[in-house]
Amino acid sequence: MESLVNFVVGKLGDLIVKVAQFLGGVGNQVEWVETELKRIQCCLIDADTKRKGDARVENWLNELRDVAYRIEDAIDIFYVEIEDSRQKDSSGFLHKFNKLCCMPMKVPCLHKLGKELGQIRDVLDGISKSRVDYGIKELPQDTKKERSQADELPMRAKAYIDVDETKIVGLDADKSNILDLLLNNVEIPRRAVITIVGPGGIGKTTLARMVYERAMVNFEYHIMLSVSQQYNLADLVRQMLNEKEGELKSIMPKLKNFLSGKKYLIILDDVWEVRFWEQLKDALPINENGSRVMITSRSIDVAPVDPKISPYKLSFLNEEDSLTLLLKTTLSCQELDKKCPNDLLELANALSKKCNGLPLALNVLGGILSKRDQTYHVWKNVLDTMNWYSEKGEDCMNILAMSYEDMPYYLKSCFLRLA
Repeated sequence: MESLVNFVVGKLGDLIVKVAQFLGGVGNQVEWVETELKRIQCCLIDADTKRKGDARVENWLNELRDVAYRIEDAIDIFYVEIEDSRQKDSSGFLHKFNKLCCMPMKVPCLHKLGKELGQIRDVLDGISKSRVDYGIKELPQDTKKERSQADELPMRAKAYIDVDETKIVGLDADKSNILDLLLNNVEIPRRAVITIVGPGGIGKTTLARMVYERAMVNFEYHIMLSVSQQYNLADLVRQMLNEKEGELKSIMPKLKNFLSGKKYLIILDDVWEVRFWEQLKDALPINENGSRVMITSRSIDVAPVDPKISPYKLSFLNEEDSLTLLLKTTLSCQELDKKCPNDLLELANALSKKCNGLPLALNVLGGILSKRDQTYHVWKNVLDTMNWYSEKGEDCMNILAMSYEDMPYYLKSCFLRLA
């Protein structure tokens, strides 16, 4: 929101600079709107912190966004109409007369702009007055700077994609079982395909990385690839061959020939479609030397690619492991060594239960808590404002949305621009 308001304020300033001599009475309208928007800018930080628990504030921000777009449209239309009139009359008598009399051809455009800005002024005036009713405070610019510095991410807040096994909870048995299938299953010497299935955020990729790092030394060739929903098979095959060029029809036989006779381990993470395996399988030799392919997927439909090995389904964490993971993600090693106060432990239990045993949710929540004061009031406020719905991992978007909402204010615009 702040980037949008900044942009519109800039356009208003440009308008004043470029055509100030022609604006006349409309110039007062432009200056008033610019000044009012700058004043509202100082309220955005406070509004952003209050929007989660107050629907009125959320609506207030939506109204502000709409009027900002309306101002932008009015300015753009004004510029277009000026350029259009200039092209139509650039060589005519009216143009020469207007130039001599310093009476621009922009009178109709100015009238239209002035009328639109007059209506916008009424809307902005209402928005400014309602912010007082909603308790939205105007913060000085130095407060914003101090808040930005205070909200910087601490180094100990770990991203979920980093595999730090000291903070992994509840996957030891799964890791042991998968390693057994990869390394010790002498009953299946031929190339075997192992599938790990579970909803998003349950830890499939984390488990795959842990297993890969442990098992790869036992294979002559090994690679782990992220497939994703929008995959490019030719690009993935080129990665397996460590080549930059080559069409699919030529590199598929090349891959099969390259892997022939080798004991290989290929991990294909985040596979969404059955047809992906159908397209790739012929390039992976079915040898008798213990080669293994491992697939992770959210879909059970992808799982039955090897009839001799049942799909491995990951389970949600139990309450004890959920609490342990939350505390490990939230607290530093020094804090973990100390006994957690009973009031915080009670809140931690309540918070972890809201995550329904989903590791992604617990990691996101732990990351949020790790940047807050370790006090009852702060944790209780987080508990009261948690509004995601995660029925056993079926909806990760609300969980990720909470992570976005907890970003420092100045980073949100950067994130959205990059997205």
